[in-house]
Amino acid sequence: MRLALGVPVGMIVVGLVVPSALAAQAALTPADSAILASQPLKRLVIAPSLLRRISLLAAGLDREVVLCLQGTVAGDTALVREFVMPDVVSSAADHVEPLPCAAGTLAVWHNHVWAGPDSSFGVKTPEDLCSLSQPDLRTVVADSIPFAIVSVGHAHGPIVCWWRRVQAVVNRHVKFLPRFPRQWLELPTLAGADPDQKPPAPSVP
Repeated sequence: MRLALGVPVGMIVVGLVVPSALAAQAALTPADSAILASQPLKRLVIAPSLLRRISLLAAGLDREVVLCLQGTVAGDTALVREFVMPDVVSSAADHVEPLPCAAGTLAVWHNHVWAGPDSSFGVKTPEDLCSLSQPDLRTVVADSIPFAIVSVGHAHGPIVCWWRRVQAVVNRHVKFLPRFPRQWLELPTLAGADPDQKPPAPSVP
């Protein structure tokens, strides 16, 4: 799914997918189906200004960080507009260990740093890196926050993927959970930026 980032008005709706219809999805058990049915939030809406800010962060960071996204709930839809950064215990280019987000957080965002193909993990493109690793899955499953979001930085343009927590629960035994077909955005460039300009210097030492 491709979308221009410079949306002048309104919100960006980032998806409602029926997990059982996806080829990458593990087989559903009766217990998994019950979990799916019990989750009230099914849609995630990201404010354009928030999408731009997290994309700028991902483009400039050389290590992983975590943000707790906040907003409001309307029916089965979470609308996220702002973020709070929790305290971080440790952070490197390939992992981050944050303290928990506060109660009421609607989505947890973190970035993956693109450093080139990695055959040991089957990563050939930046889009492949838009996935949840086993540590990511364990964290999402153990928490009660409804959505998980990943941005890939240092790529040819902003890449953002998201999952419902219940999708992580259903697929908790896989080695990694890839992006789903209708649950990711690849943006040509950051609005107002020179497409030939290199990403800014890392903002974390």
